[in-house]
Amino acid sequence: MDEQTLQVFLTLSDTENTRDAAALLRVNQSNVSRALARLEDELGAELFTRHGRRLELNRAGAAFRVDALALIEGFERGRRHLRQLTGPLGTIRLGFLQSAALWAIPRLVGSFRGRSPGSRFELRQGFARDLYGWIDSDSLDVAFVTAPGPARTGFGWRKLVEQRLTVAVPAGHPLAGWASVTPADLDGQDFVAFARSTELRTVIDPMLAEAGASVRIAFESSEIDTIRGLVGVGLGVSILPEPARADSGDVVHVPLEPRRSRTLGLAWSTERALPRSVADFLDHSSEERFAGRG
Repeated sequence: MDEQTLQVFLTLSDTENTRDAAALLRVNQSNVSRALARLEDELGAELFTRHGRRLELNRAGAAFRVDALALIEGFERGRRHLRQLTGPLGTIRLGFLQSAALWAIPRLVGSFRGRSPGSRFELRQGFARDLYGWIDSDSLDVAFVTAPGPARTGFGWRKLVEQRLTVAVPAGHPLAGWASVTPADLDGQDFVAFARSTELRTVIDPMLAEAGASVRIAFESSEIDTIRGLVGVGLGVSILPEPARADSGDVVHVPLEPRRSRTLGLAWSTERALPRSVADFLDHSSEERFAGRG
């Protein structure tokens, strides 16, 4: 039993004539007759009483007509649901790093909704490992995140911005007036560090170790805003991505030398076909310009 056969049955129940039903459905009359015969054979019951060329729904046919209408509506409901998921206005499941919450995500979402006002988003925040895991398990469509690296396969990634790393120090700190700071210059400093679960921690620790700099960890956090705030009140210094907007006067960002940076962009699975809405979002986002800053 398929949708086309159900449509034949419902049309016959309205026209009560195979010729008229064939004309409405734009098929041969013999196709209508065969479809009805297959349906009655599958159901094990006659659905019409024959009066010459005229067909009249019998008791079984009238009862089945109610179910056939419900089945047709189910087919249409399924198509509508899929259009919502995969069409140009399908919901985009977007993940992002916490550090991108205030500057990148509002810009990407806002500019896309400006072009496509009916678009919808489901947002989810996490660490890089979480975001890639959610994409892999089909819990996310796309994520604003660092590049996947050689160990992660099955992902596409498009660069959007490169953030220079800086040394964040309290205003009035001896390093605040320097033109640049090296990792070795941080030896002996109180340090507000990223949590060990974060990707930036895996970048900064080797950098300090390679320079022979030993710092005193005053606090660890996964949130850039928390680290920046603690630097501002004098708890220690830190290494942070250069901010998109000027910080309050409590924190000074001194360029790190040699220059180091982290690159951010959009990642997605190459193992699944992208819904139309996600593909449109990726194409639109590639046109965004962040002026090399985060």
